Amino acid sequence: MNNTKRIAIISLLTALTVILAKLLAINLQVIRIGVEFVSIALGSILFGPAWGALSAVLADILGGFLFPTGPYSPVISIVAVANGLIYGFYFYNKEITAKRTIIAVLTKALVSDFILMSIALYTLYQIPLQELLLSRSIKTAAVIAIETLIIYLVLRPIRNILYKKGWILPDSPQTEIIKKD
Repeated sequence: MNNTKRIAIISLLTALTVILAKLLAINLQVIRIGVEFVSIALGSILFGPAWGALSAVLADILGGFLFPTGPYSPVISIVAVANGLIYGFYFYNKEITAKRTIIAVLTKALVSDFILMSIALYTLYQIPLQELLLSRSIKTAAVIAIETLIIYLVLRPIRNILYKKGWILPDSPQTEIIKKD
């Protein structure tokens, strides 16, 4: 795929991430419930960890400037980068199996959602650690189930359709990555 097409699609996914994160998310006191992982994961699945991380961090920065909800935190941008890297590492040019999806989402949930985001929120807002970890653990458990189902049941077929129709071509000639629907 040429870089112009790749950059155009990544730009659309970045804009979609901003919309999903800032306009369609539910913000509670300590927890924000959003579905921006869909566009971050799709970008990482289609274009790899570097492009997925770039899209995620650009969406975080753009969303923070366009729709500020608090002070900008580079630690939260690191969380966005980690999300793109983790999804890309597990899914880019690889068959998306149930086992791989569970492991990827568990890794992302533990590293990004629980550890890195807890550090960011504690640093920014000095929320009591016990309260923060309790609320983050409940949210992380819910995130694992939801993200696993959406990635496996929705994004995997979308990626396979895009490859089979030739709308997006994998960088690797491996055809076995789309053999299971």
